[in-house]
Amino acid sequence: MGIAAGTTATIQPVTRTSPDTSGTSGSSGGASSSAGTNQAVQLTVTEVTPPGNGSTVLRISGSVVTQGGASITGLGVRVDLGAALTSRSQLQKVAAGGAGASPSSSAAASATVDPTGGFTADVPVAELIPASGLEVRPVQVRVVGRVNGGALDSRLATLTTFVVLSAPRVAQSQRTPVLTVVPLASKPRLRSDGLLTDNTLAQDVAEGGRLRELLKGVIQSHTTAVALGVDPTLVQALTRMSTRYSYATPSGEPTTTESTDAIAYLEMIRDYARRGGTVFALPYGDTDLPALVHADQLDALKYSVNTGQQVIAELLEKPVLAQEGSWTAFPADGLADAGTVNALSANGYGTVIVDDQLLPAARGLTYTPSAATTMATATGQVRLLAADHVLAGLVADPDGIVDGSQNDPALARFQAELAMITDQAPDRRRLVVLALPRYAAVSASWLRVILDTVTTSTYSTGISLGDATADARLDATRQRSALTYGEAAQAKELPAEYVNRVEEIRGKAYVLGSVFCQPDATPALATETCLRTRRDPVINTLITGLSAAWRTDSAGGTSLVQQADGAVQEKQSSIRVVGSQMVNLTSSRGRVPVTLENSSDWDATVVVKLSSSDRGRLISATKITRVLKAGQKDQIEIEVDAESAGTFPVDIRLETVDGQAIGPEASARVLVHSTVYGAIAIGITVGAVGVLFAAVLIRLVRRLRARSRSQGAPPDDLPGGPGPGQADSAGPPAPAPQVAERATLPLRKYPSAGAGGAPYPAPPPPPDWFPHHAGGPHHPSDPHHAGDPRHAHDPRHAGGLDHAGGLDHGRDPGRARDPHHAGGPDLGRAGPWSFGRPAAPAGSTAQPQPQHPDGR
Repeated sequence: MGIAAGTTATIQPVTRTSPDTSGTSGSSGGASSSAGTNQAVQLTVTEVTPPGNGSTVLRISGSVVTQGGASITGLGVRVDLGAALTSRSQLQKVAAGGAGASPSSSAAASATVDPTGGFTADVPVAELIPASGLEVRPVQVRVVGRVNGGALDSRLATLTTFVVLSAPRVAQSQRTPVLTVVPLASKPRLRSDGLLTDNTLAQDVAEGGRLRELLKGVIQSHTTAVALGVDPTLVQALTRMSTRYSYATPSGEPTTTESTDAIAYLEMIRDYARRGGTVFALPYGDTDLPALVHADQLDALKYSVNTGQQVIAELLEKPVLAQEGSWTAFPADGLADAGTVNALSANGYGTVIVDDQLLPAARGLTYTPSAATTMATATGQVRLLAADHVLAGLVADPDGIVDGSQNDPALARFQAELAMITDQAPDRRRLVVLALPRYAAVSASWLRVILDTVTTSTYSTGISLGDATADARLDATRQRSALTYGEAAQAKELPAEYVNRVEEIRGKAYVLGSVFCQPDATPALATETCLRTRRDPVINTLITGLSAAWRTDSAGGTSLVQQADGAVQEKQSSIRVVGSQMVNLTSSRGRVPVTLENSSDWDATVVVKLSSSDRGRLISATKITRVLKAGQKDQIEIEVDAESAGTFPVDIRLETVDGQAIGPEASARVLVHSTVYGAIAIGITVGAVGVLFAAVLIRLVRRLRARSRSQGAPPDDLPGGPGPGQADSAGPPAPAPQVAERATLPLRKYPSAGAGGAPYPAPPPPPDWFPHHAGGPHHPSDPHHAGDPRHAHDPRHAGGLDHAGGLDHGRDPGRARDPHHAGGPDLGRAGPWSFGRPAAPAGSTAQPQPQHPDGR
């Protein structure tokens, strides 16, 4: 059975249970003189030297090691060269030990094993080299021998490798352009307080470290066609290490000197860019872009990509490219769906590198299509580059030990895969993208060999990122299916709950930036500088908490987020507001004392905001802006107006200048107790008192008017002729009655006809207001007033038995001419102009009597 292609193969021990039972690792059953023996045979291929430079021989070198007590004689190695392969799928089946693992022999060679276990087999291939083009053939290496003197066993151990046979001359146009992308990334390690989580990064950039070897392999290949995708978080951490820095450990925070390796590493990146190499920015923190899109956290995605561009631009001492569609994105593991590509396009990206398994070849296609396709988004066209996952796996994860030599067996499999892509459709110009995994650990020598193969072989050539995206002939949109994103890819993402929680903490950090970086609070420190030194370290750490590195290391991401969350909570709790539980108001206006506290080491700008559940009953200034000095308290008094009596809860909250709540400690509730009457109650009371006074006044006025009527005398000169039984106007006036001890109101004199003036018209007869009064023809039937002796003392009743001498019914003889005052039988009420009592009957001799003190 074939061993995984491209290996320095190690054959597992062979276990035989009977002469007719096949063992593992390609051992076949055969006659054996001793059943049940355990035999281990280990086959290793150390070099595969293809024909070239005038040679027509394929050389295979390696070693065979036997273990166990059984005797193996006639030990040797046989090499068989199989027929040319026709497709990548066939090649992969052979490499995996499936169909075609034992190809028909087109050429063969045998070699003996020396006493040290080494061997070298030369296979002549002159007759197999094609006149044009190239071929990929499998090579099977087998160990043969006799176990304990038994029959010859030709499959004690086997493995399979490959060889590329190429014509002496291949046209440049038939060579496949290969874009190589090498990511320089590391798990985020920079905390918000400037400490590193560990000191692993110092080892990675030191001589022999993983990151150092990657960059060194690119530089030593003497090509600038490789595109370096640099993690901005890595750049910031190395910048921090360029001076004295500290890293956290369980036992404390040891301090180390500046890292010269960090300085050198950053300079190597700059030097590569200066020589024309392509350096592009990965997202800051290497965030899990699809997870951010699916959690609807597009603001975090925007911050990640924009900050990443800024950091790399500062590293290269170049301005950030502002041209739309000029950026290249390489999401972690090449995972991106249509929504992610749309989001990247909206943020200025024109090229996105994805895993080729998300852009499969169209159905029925028998060759590998070009890696370049075009996808339409809401903001324009985006070029998708499909990174070949098989090639990337062969480079980053070769089987066995790789020494990085030109004849390394692992290189043979890579060469066969790359050559097969060209051989499938030599007349079609197609792009191949070789993008290494994020944290690939390959030696500089191995990467250099890979890059040499890509740039110098007869079936491939290197191409830069710019040329790969600009060449329209490389587009294969019709040869590939639309971008797909299955459940398996989505299952790798960070959980949405985790993403949302990190974003919630990041929102709090933005609020603190507004508190501690206002121009009025920090006049000596520019706002941009303040945000970069105070707020951004926390924001950046939280963004790195969304790194795709935590897909398989949740504990690492949680640790970073918790540290940043602790820093946020510490700053939040440093801003506090303290108020009395109860404040009493004894008038409509009072003051509520409030204490503001800033225990942080930065000045803070806050807005004190009061709110009540009943704004109609309690009114106050709703916003007061204050600057709190670092480490100090500030007591203020807030005026409030109470519209009514009662107890009202007042919420006091500290906010930023743009209206965001600072935190739970920056709020308090005060109960305001007011004993003042409200405006409505006062209005009701005043109104009631006013009505009462008005009623009293009206009653008083009426009483005064009634008294005026009772005390005044009727006019003595009203128009009209004399009444019956009275002298006319030419006769002498009757003598005025003498009234003792009684003052009367002056009466208005009316002009009379006898004086020559125009007399007043006679008023209509007055109504009978007193129908119960006797003494006239209208009252004969009134039993209560006809001569009743009980009425003799009533001065108000004229006529009857005792009315002739009533005190108030005597009249002045001068009024005999007034028809309204005649003493006739009609005792109707005086006219409307009269203010006195009705006159006494005509001819009455009664005179007014003095009024007694009791009013009678």
